[in-house]
Amino acid sequence: MPRPRVPDRRGRILSAARDLMLEKGWPATTVADIAVRAGIGKGAVYLEFPDKAAILAAVLNRSMRQLTADVHRRVREARELVDLSAVYRFGVEALLDEPVMRALYLGDTAVLGEHVGQVVDRRYVERAGWLTDYVRRLQDAGVLDPAVPGDVIVRVLSVFTLGLVHAPGVLGASDPEELTEAVRLFADVVGRGLATESRPDAEEARAAQVELLDRLDHQLALLGEP
Repeated sequence: MPRPRVPDRRGRILSAARDLMLEKGWPATTVADIAVRAGIGKGAVYLEFPDKAAILAAVLNRSMRQLTADVHRRVREARELVDLSAVYRFGVEALLDEPVMRALYLGDTAVLGEHVGQVVDRRYVERAGWLTDYVRRLQDAGVLDPAVPGDVIVRVLSVFTLGLVHAPGVLGASDPEELTEAVRLFADVVGRGLATESRPDAEEARAAQVELLDRLDHQLALLGEP
């Protein structure tokens, strides 16, 4: 008679992997360690994931979903205009509150090992299309200067975002204060440079940001399916 499947086996594996990553670092964590922490057999881990790299990808994906949910909450609760400066501020605050994402963006090799310099995500191409829609809605809402081509704005924002991910592998690790100040300065410069004299539609700006976050969360949810 076959043994009953452990409830939420995939979730237990990911929680165990995340805990071990933060405790002793990903390089020192083995699949056997994860199995023991999750309370399952090593073979059961491989029924969910083909290898250790796939576990890491799933842990990062789940952490990104948690970060996105946090930003989503901050956007909905914000009383001020949700412009680019506010969005980047919400993002970096949520990032620093999520330990795995914080380790990725700060280049913490003690947690993630060499993975901090090997981030490749082709999904950014799809996300750039969503960002284009978002920028156009902000232009229509009077938040961003409509005279500047939307695709140019998206290119600038995308280069900065990708640069944050890859910077630790090229420039070395940073600390939370440096990351926070860099993001705030960038958002302030872009916000001032693209500001308009018209009165912005705050509700439309908020709705545009919520839609962008919903799209990202849906993509991450599909990627997290076993």
